[in-house]
Amino acid sequence: MAATAADPHAMIRILPNVLSAAELQAVRELLPQVRFADGRITNPDSTIKQNLQAPQEDPANQRIALIARDALMRLGELRVFAQPRTMARTTVVRYEPGMNYGWHVDEALFPSTPPIRSDLSCTVFLNDPSEYDGGELTIQLGAQELSYKLDAGSAILYPSTTIHRVTPVTRGVRIAAITWLQSWVADSNRRELLVQLEEARALAASGGDRQRLQVLLESLRTNLFRMWADT
Repeated sequence: MAATAADPHAMIRILPNVLSAAELQAVRELLPQVRFADGRITNPDSTIKQNLQAPQEDPANQRIALIARDALMRLGELRVFAQPRTMARTTVVRYEPGMNYGWHVDEALFPSTPPIRSDLSCTVFLNDPSEYDGGELTIQLGAQELSYKLDAGSAILYPSTTIHRVTPVTRGVRIAAITWLQSWVADSNRRELLVQLEEARALAASGGDRQRLQVLLESLRTNLFRMWADT
């Protein structure tokens, strides 16, 4: 089950085929060269993080990070959805049988120069889901739990404020690249309005679905009034 950008409960977006076939092949050739270390290297006090993680200075990880960053930033859909100001350096993570990452919320600030506020978290799946069992990215939305296990080269964006986990891998190996984005618009509800506005503009310019356009305009008016109303 995937939430769309119109979901009032969360700003979650699936980005299929972020990596081209050539980029995915380049990543696959680089992965055997990655010198993975204990994932707790960046969170030594964690009792819930059990995975392997590429050190930032690892040459293969740096090349994969550049491929992933370029692929993500060229997506018009990501630019509209996330309004990205800054993206953290991508890190490759590996989960072998028995490994998982328990329920947690991502850090609010990453100690880069300058620091990056995590507004949106991003996972780019790097190997085929048939290659492993378990390993779902699971996100809590109130009483709901939404689970995602995407094709190699596809990605998911979700609010860094959400409680989420990676379920235990029971067979095979799960490999992904993770990163975080600081948006020009920190508030997810305001980003949602901009996404709807962009869709409305496209429909108006193309003479497309007028019923959908009307719904979008009504949504924008109502939610802006709700946001600005002096109660």
